[in-house]
Amino acid sequence: MGAVTKIEWCHHTFNPWWGCTQVSPLCDHCYAMMLDTRWFKRAHWGPRAPRRYFGDAYWREPLKWDCLAGAERRRRRVFCASMADVFDNEVDPAVRDRLWRLIRRTRNLDWLLLTKRIGNAPEMLANDWGGGYPNVWLVTSVNQAELERDVPKLLSIPAVVHGVSIEPQLAPVRLGRFAPLLQWVINGGESGAGSRPFHLEWARALVTLSAGAPASRSLSRD
Repeated sequence: MGAVTKIEWCHHTFNPWWGCTQVSPLCDHCYAMMLDTRWFKRAHWGPRAPRRYFGDAYWREPLKWDCLAGAERRRRRVFCASMADVFDNEVDPAVRDRLWRLIRRTRNLDWLLLTKRIGNAPEMLANDWGGGYPNVWLVTSVNQAELERDVPKLLSIPAVVHGVSIEPQLAPVRLGRFAPLLQWVINGGESGAGSRPFHLEWARALVTLSAGAPASRSLSRD
């Protein structure tokens, strides 16, 4: 969790749990997996690995952010979950239900749910999702092949904002027919030791071809 974050497209980060499983080439250098390896010998990563859960004090922090945002009369964005995936099928459903309750209570926060498992979302959303929560943005992480496969799934789910994260970008990506249907695009490359190449020409081409979708560019820590 981060009450303050250097990620330029959000104000806070919140993890309802810690841990995940690699499902895409985009995951190969995942910063969260590397941190778990460094600190916990990769105890929370992979199929059947126990996820790391947190106590009540941790869960109260977003309530403080919500109060502050309300007092300032400006919305704040929360990246959920930077060290996990909200639609991970290895997770205790009761903890995910707790997340939906928290989101409903924090009406001054916009929750950005980034996932590589958008196909799981319809079965894991809150029972009262309806036309979408007014403070939840759904964003799926893609390369070109995953864009063609997963953006139709994303767009089939009602949400106030639909977006894609092309981060880390490892090759040219064209949004094509999806560009006018997306309200948010995140783009960036890998950083750190062993990072794979990222060419600014890819980002420039993406911005040029993404007419209609605001782009938020940040350097990935993957």
